[in-house]
Amino acid sequence: MNQFCATLCLFSLLVSSVVSSQYTPIINSNRPGFTQGAFSVGPGVYQLEFGASYRQDRFASLADAKSTGAGLTLDLRTGLILQNLELIYRVDYQSDQISFNNASGRLTYNRAGTKKNTLGFKLLLFDPFRNAEWYKPNTKSYKANRGIRAVDLIPAVSLYLGSELSLGNIYPYGEPFSPVFNLLSPALEQNQISGEVMLITQNHFLNNFVLVTNWGKRYLGCPYEQNYMSSSLMIPIKKKLLGFVEQVSLNSELSTDVLLTVGAVYLFNENIQVDAFLSHTFKNTPSMFAAGIGVSYRIDRYNDNGIPHEIKELRKRRKKNRIDRKMNSEKINDFKDRERERKKGERKQKKTSRKNK
Repeated sequence: MNQFCATLCLFSLLVSSVVSSQYTPIINSNRPGFTQGAFSVGPGVYQLEFGASYRQDRFASLADAKSTGAGLTLDLRTGLILQNLELIYRVDYQSDQISFNNASGRLTYNRAGTKKNTLGFKLLLFDPFRNAEWYKPNTKSYKANRGIRAVDLIPAVSLYLGSELSLGNIYPYGEPFSPVFNLLSPALEQNQISGEVMLITQNHFLNNFVLVTNWGKRYLGCPYEQNYMSSSLMIPIKKKLLGFVEQVSLNSELSTDVLLTVGAVYLFNENIQVDAFLSHTFKNTPSMFAAGIGVSYRIDRYNDNGIPHEIKELRKRRKKNRIDRKMNSEKINDFKDRERERKKGERKQKKTSRKNK
């Protein structure tokens, strides 16, 4: 637990020097990729991000190893006391069947366990959007307002520190082919607790295009520490529909992988989004493929003390619209009930008059 305590102490020092509001009126999800956004959820916001996927991996040049199965991922996120600090719990569970060649022939067996199990903290260090003067429209140039401005190149910056717990070493270092590696070297074993550190940047430009980049290091304190770099781009398609492209590079003494993920995100409302994605490696040593869907859901109990007036007014209007829709729906249902009763009475009256004739 020493690494976890060290993480907590470091964040306590950073938080004492940086405070910045970052509540957003629309859900802020890290799905469907692996890249974390720079902005966190605020205090009183509780967010669940869940995904299910089909996974197929193959390492033809290493004992013709194959792994096929399903994965479940879950992120639980909430803001802590201050506006710029977030607590994140991430778990990636996989159940699959692995087969590979060994001296006695083809070996096949089933397994299940967690590939990732992390508790961490994300702290917003710099938010350029707090400097409203930077983003005032240029009254002299329509073209300047529509293109990429110099200020758009200034990113929001966050720091993430986490501790990962390894349970049973079923997928040490998240490696699907660990049983095959164990045939060539001493058994792969990940420390029960290891560290993770990541620098996050996020840019917004060209009318809701969002570019996020993560640079980090995983499995700190383990024999095979991993360098990590990812970048994702959100592309607006329609009012509530976004496209998604992500590149992830992983590098360690154990293995090197480059993955490309494409997908789409649909926003149902300010608290719910759904997504779908396809992911594949650029190389075949090994070749990894995944396809999946996911949903992100936010429970918004945020206290709006200190947030900008514009956001307060937006929340009020949305609340009023919801109340108006509910009242209109009740009036419509009441009108329909009265109409049904009236028509029922007319039919009964006609039936009675026919009997009297």
